[in-house]
This record gives sequence, C-alpha cells and structure tokens, in this order.
Amino acid sequence: MHLAADKDLADVLVVDDTPTDRELLAAILSGHGYRVRSAASGVTALEQIERAQPDLILLDIHMPEMNGFEVCRHLKQSKQFNGIPVIFVSVSDDTDSKVAAFNCGGIDYVTKPFRSAEIQARIHAHLQMKYARDQLGFQAGHDTLTGLPNRNLLTDRLQQAISFADRYGGQLGVAYIDLDKFKTVNDRLGHEAGDHLLVEAACRLQSCVRESDTIARIGGDEFVIVFYDQICENVAAHAMQRILDCMAEPIVYEGYSIVPSCSIGFAFYPQDGGDVETLLKNADIAMYRAKELGRNNSQFFTGELNQRMNERMALERSLRLAIEREEFVLHYQPRIDLRGGQVIGLEALIRWQHPELGLLPPLHFIPLAEEAGLIGQIGDWVIRTACAQHKQWQQQALLQVPIAINISPSQFLNPGFAQSIASTLRDMDVAACHLEFDFKESLLMQDPAAAMRILQELKVLGIGLSIDDFGTGFSNLGYLKRFPVDRIKLDPSFISEIQSHPDDLAIADAVIAMAHSLRLKVAAEGMESGSQLALLAAHGCDEMQGDYFSPALPADLCLAVLLEKRVLEIEKISRSRHLPAMLLVSRNENSRRALSAASQFARYRLLEASDAREAFDLLAAEEVGIVLCDQGMSGIGGVEFLSRVKQMYPNTVRILLGGEFDATVSADAINRGGIYKFLHQPWSERAMADMLADAFARYEGSVRAAGLH
Repeated sequence: MHLAADKDLADVLVVDDTPTDRELLAAILSGHGYRVRSAASGVTALEQIERAQPDLILLDIHMPEMNGFEVCRHLKQSKQFNGIPVIFVSVSDDTDSKVAAFNCGGIDYVTKPFRSAEIQARIHAHLQMKYARDQLGFQAGHDTLTGLPNRNLLTDRLQQAISFADRYGGQLGVAYIDLDKFKTVNDRLGHEAGDHLLVEAACRLQSCVRESDTIARIGGDEFVIVFYDQICENVAAHAMQRILDCMAEPIVYEGYSIVPSCSIGFAFYPQDGGDVETLLKNADIAMYRAKELGRNNSQFFTGELNQRMNERMALERSLRLAIEREEFVLHYQPRIDLRGGQVIGLEALIRWQHPELGLLPPLHFIPLAEEAGLIGQIGDWVIRTACAQHKQWQQQALLQVPIAINISPSQFLNPGFAQSIASTLRDMDVAACHLEFDFKESLLMQDPAAAMRILQELKVLGIGLSIDDFGTGFSNLGYLKRFPVDRIKLDPSFISEIQSHPDDLAIADAVIAMAHSLRLKVAAEGMESGSQLALLAAHGCDEMQGDYFSPALPADLCLAVLLEKRVLEIEKISRSRHLPAMLLVSRNENSRRALSAASQFARYRLLEASDAREAFDLLAAEEVGIVLCDQGMSGIGGVEFLSRVKQMYPNTVRILLGGEFDATVSADAINRGGIYKFLHQPWSERAMADMLADAFARYEGSVRAAGLH
C-alpha cells in the first residue's frame, strides 16, 4: 500500500515544551501529508487525547510538571489509550533513558536534532504495523486459550517487521521462551492447572514488554516475543531479566503453590537470521542452551551454538539407530559391605559404543534420550540386558548378589511400570530379588503420593529399592519414612572433599543417623580414596561403591573380579587406635627436630604432613590425639585448619606453633575455640615433652568421657 492513502488519515500528536521543536516537527510531518496537533506539556497532551485519540504520539521526555515517562505510563494504564504508539524524542542518547522509555511502554526512541527522513520513516513503519494488526482477523490469528497471536499471525508480523527493517535499516529481536518443567505441573495437578499456568504466563509476558511488541503462543508451553526496532544487546538483556524475574513469582492454584520459571533464547535480525524460519530456529537453539545451563536463565544466539545444535541433532539421529545396531553396552560396578568387605551387589551402568566418538558415558547421551523420547526404549534394554547377564552368571554359579539399575523419570511415571517389570521378570525367568532399582531423590518428590504407590507395587514383587544421589533434593521426611526403600545412596558431591570440609561430614553424619533410625542402609557412592572410606566407615556408613575398590567394568572384567573373590581389606581402612599418635603439620625443620626429640620421652607415634590436604587425609585414616601446626601454614592457614579439625574431630588437642608472639592471631585462635595452646619460639625439648604429656592426658580423658575406648 502506498503511504499517500494513509497520510490523509493519520493523526499525529507532537508533545514538546520547546516551541521551535514543536514547529519543526509539525512542518516535517505536515509536509508529508499527516494531520498534526501539538501540546506544550504533558497535562495539555492528556486533555487533548481525551477529546480526540491520535494515531501516534511523538513525546518529549524532559518537560515541566509531568515528564514524558509519566505521560506514557498514564496512557498505558488506560484500556482506551494503551494501544496508541508512542515514540519518545529526546536530546539524551544514553542507554538508561532508552531502557526507561521502553519499560514504560514506548515503541521507539529518536534523538534530537531531528532528521526529516528518519522521522518520516519511523512514523510510517509504526503506523503500517498498527494498521496491519488492526486489519488482521483476530480469531484466525490468535490462540484461543491465552488470546495471544498464534504461530500463523506471528509469522505474518515477523515477516512484515523484517520487510520494514530491510527498507529502513532497522534491527529486530526475537525471544523464544519455554516454561520450565511445565509437564510436571500437568502430570501432578492436571491439565486445568497447566492451562491456568499458561494464561498467567501470557499475562506476565504482556506486562513485561511494550504494547507495540508482538507476543505469541506458538504451541504447548512455548512463547515468542518480537521486539521491534531500537533493540540492542543491552536493552534485550534488561528485557529478558525482567521476564525471568516476573515469571518467578509464585502462583497459587487450588491451594497448591506453583513456582514457575522459564528459559529464554534471543536472536537478532539481521545478524542471526535473514528470514522468519532461520530467526525462530536460532532463537530456539539459544533457548535450548539456556535449558542446558540449568534452566531459569537466558542466552543469546551465537555461531558456536549453531554448531553445537547441529552436532546435537546428528547425535540424536545416531542415538535413534543405536539400539537396533546394538551399540549400547553395560558396565558393572561392585558395591561393598563395610563390615566384612565382600561384594554384596553390582550396579549396571550403560555406555554407548559410538562408531565415531568412541565409548560415551551416560551424561553424554541420557539427557538427550530423555528430550528425544527415547529413554523408555533404552531403559527397557538396560533392564532386559542386566537380567540376561545375571541369569548367565547365576547359571555358572558365579553370582548370587543383585544387580542395581537406575530408573529414569519417564520410565517410573509411565502407567503400568510395575506390571511391565513383572512381565519382564517372567519372560527372562529371573527372580525379583536379584534386581534392585535406584531412584533419584528429586524424582520421588515430584509426586510423593504416586511414588509411594509405585514403590509399594515394586516392593510387593520383591525388588530391592534405593534412593540415589541422596542429599541433593528436598525430601519430606514424613514421606521418606513411609517409602518402602532399603537403602539411601549418599551423593558423591558430599564425599569428594569430606575429609577436609566439616559441613560435608556433618551432612553425611546426619544422613547416616537418620537412615539408621529408619532402619535403612547407607551406601557412599564415588569413593576414590582410603581416607574418605576410613572416615565414613568410622561414622557408621554401611556400604561403599567407587573407584577405590573398582571402577565400572565391562562384563568380562567384572566376571574376573567375581571369580577371584576380591574383598576390601577392612583392617586397612580402619582408623588405627594401636598407639597414641600426634600429627605435626609443618615444613619448618626446627619444629620437626624439636618435636621428634620430644617424642622420644614417651610412647608417641609421630605423623607428619607438609600441608593441610595431606594432614586431613592422615586425620581421616588415623586416630590422632594431638595436632600441632604452624601458624603460617600455606593454604588455608593454621587457625582455619585447626578450627576445621575441631569441628570434625572434637576430642583432639590442638596446638598452634608460631615464631614470634602475635596477639592478633592468638586472640583469633582462642576466640574461635580452635586451639588448646599457642606456643611461640623458643621452646626446649623437655618443655615440649611435658606439654605433650599434658596434652595426651587431656585427650585420653576426653576419649574416656565420651566412651570411645
């Protein structure tokens, strides 16, 4: 359509307190055929708008009485006037002013001094888009649930916007938004709750953007926002953060509190795509990256993301063929009893023998299998393969212990899961007692009532049940005590540095105590060192699994471990109590000589460490009565080290060694309760021996009082 047909009808209101600017704009617009009205203040402008609604407003920011932002906000709060396009004009060219203008509802921003062609082009573009929106049929182009434009209307508007941007050199932004864990709301609370969430999400998105921007629901829980012109990375980042914050507010539905979140991908035209399809695809790619990074965040599209998505799609195609090509294999990792050291179970862990990428661990393809809807097939293959392997080993009289299998959310929540397992066991002729299932803590807490029912059905079959990765979720202890599970598997994140972090030890201690009170076993996964194992065994852990005993092995190598009847030598991981021991943590040769000489006066075992890491390993493996460390120890420092030792081994007697007396260090150590004594040089061998005798007497007294000996 030629512009002349619209100029005679378009009514533009110019609001500016500078007479020369009003006159200049009026001359420019009148010269191009627009009907022009003007107002010298915000108050006058609102009065004029009440009498006759303009098609578009050019609005100055800095005016007395009521500034441009206030005028715009007033209009956008009115149902009658909130559809009028507002273009801000200002001498300010800073980002904050632009962000504020768009936040209050402006569709564009023009800086002074004006250029006639630019003003005319911008007004023309926004009026054309306004007319196009008004002329398109509402029902044909809108989503019936939310009232938002649908995919068809989005495509039309985005194509129009691209055409305008091409003609006038503008830029567009496309945000692809996906609600996180929407399926969980549907599954737990029903489709009506899901619809309620979608409608609320649509309302929140509308409150976050300008009236002129297009928001569309393109299917399921996916939304798209088109930001017209004047969009840059900084403004887009502000907009996306505003959406994330707004979406995170809780929603109450029939007594349930739903805390929604979303993942957002953003792409720019023309740099991220030259047509509608490419622009939407690349914004979608960026959204998937946001989900990969933990959800509830936003990401901009990059060329690197495009390459990764292409690789991901290729991997998905290969994954779909992997089962029929028999590319999956199972490895088996032993689980060990910490009382006798025997193998009491195996865990089946899937690997993908990719023809080009080699052997891939589950983290490289299981999340993709979940997204692609393939996890059910893969899970069934794992169960059948593990059953077949167990039956073969049992027929060879090599295996009586059960095999544990990780169960995915899709498997677990699939209707008839327990019945399908019963059918598989009958088909494979395997007793249920030879299987164990591991469920992630977060899975069971998605819908505790449904989880309870399914777990009880599996328990009736005779299958062993474990909660995996325990401690990383938010379990309701009321449900936990009712779940018919046999063991809790402590998450490896609490074990990797447990010998040096009091908080990790405290969590493990609490989990062990709680599990034992519920008559459950506790297994520690990811065990890599003897010091970790000795410490957890001393704190009552029942079982272990990890590379310290054996990594996950192919079936033939696992068979070799079973045939040799390998056991964990418990005496090697028991914290030694044969003789009283003291530990010196120092690189100072004078300290070592003095302590070595002093130890000759009594029956002390002297242990030495050069740094905190080595010291923590020794403390975990040995029963230490006295700990001495240098004030200036490298790394965490002597005071911090002894403070941690106090938290983890409260019966130890802790002594800080210093060169010269330092009142500040001494006060800090005493205030934190981390030391028994602070010794500064010089010291004699006899004085040191007397002090050690007193310290050991103190230690033995505390041990007797605690009933440890």
